[in-house]
Amino acid sequence: MRITALLAPPIGFVTTLPRHEVYEECLRTAGFGELTWVPLEVPDAGVRKFGADFWADFLANSPLEMLRCRA
Repeated sequence: MRITALLAPPIGFVTTLPRHEVYEECLRTAGFGELTWVPLEVPDAGVRKFGADFWADFLANSPLEMLRCRA
């Protein structure tokens, strides 16, 4: 995955993401439970400002997900 932060100047890097199963196994081994993957959402204000079409690719190919769990 190639990620670019649009800063001044832009900062880019290439990384890989472990599979969900890797995170889940590590967290369960460490005593966490109730694991839930939470996709990113675009706020209504962002959709109003740029339109749904602007966000379509981002939502279809989201670069990140949040992982919620309990200790």
